[in-house]
Amino acid sequence: MEPQDNPRDRIIAEAKNMFFTRGYSNVLMSDLAKRLGMSKKTIYQYFSGKEELLSVVIRQYGSDIQRTVEQLMSDKQLDFPDKSRQIFSYVGTKLHDVNPAFVLDIKKNAPAAWQLLQRHKTEAAFLRFNTLLDEGYRKGYIRDDAHRTLAVLLYASALETILNPDFTEQVPHNLMQDLPRAPGAVFDGLVKIIFNGILKEKN
Repeated sequence: MEPQDNPRDRIIAEAKNMFFTRGYSNVLMSDLAKRLGMSKKTIYQYFSGKEELLSVVIRQYGSDIQRTVEQLMSDKQLDFPDKSRQIFSYVGTKLHDVNPAFVLDIKKNAPAAWQLLQRHKTEAAFLRFNTLLDEGYRKGYIRDDAHRTLAVLLYASALETILNPDFTEQVPHNLMQDLPRAPGAVFDGLVKIIFNGILKEKN
């Protein structure tokens, strides 16, 4: 969606772009002002500082994802497989926007924004995904012997892998070499394992 002419919307849109690509610590308010063609004073009319601006960016980004996912979940024209594919494709695409270094950066340097990101992750994993699985179970797409709570926990761990670099630092280096670097690619791979498993069908 194109940013509006409203200066506040323009600031948020450009800040999101700069934070996600450069990292939070590497962006100065003076850099942002220069990119926008406005003074720092103008930015401070709308935001008290860089961390407040970051929190607004994360809140808006999470709300945009939530709104689209909820629209897909409530679409009665989509059957469960198509609905699941569209939801996971959309979330994966959105995660491609996020530089993994950005996540580690805000955990260290913007704790309030980090907590906000964690809340969005919790809502995505434990609320919306659980609701989606319930629908799949009711409509007969999910096996009776499938443990849905474990599936939700696996999904939560997928988001944890993507959104908490400390998690991947515990993994042996030789395994990490094979892990896709892009958050979206990690997410896509984990979702496929959750839904399809890893064993081949035997004839």
